[in-house]
Amino acid sequence: MVPQIPYAGIGIGIAVIFGVWAFFVAETLKERAIIAGIPVVIFLIRILLPSLAGELISLIGWILYGIGCIIYLRYNGMEIR
Repeated sequence: MVPQIPYAGIGIGIAVIFGVWAFFVAETLKERAIIAGIPVVIFLIRILLPSLAGELISLIGWILYGIGCIIYLRYNGMEIR
């Protein structure tokens, strides 16, 4: 068997790291609630739809969450390259 690189797991991990960073940068309680609430919703989607479609929607959700956190951090003055 040829070992496979878990690209989906790597992408989710990077999104979580950016989410934690954005959570610490957030100034208001509303921003922190949104940043912490979106991953919960994404996780629940995967539980509510246990099929391949649910997994795909969850993966797309994690990608959009990570991109959103990067945009949020750049908007708040962080220099991410």
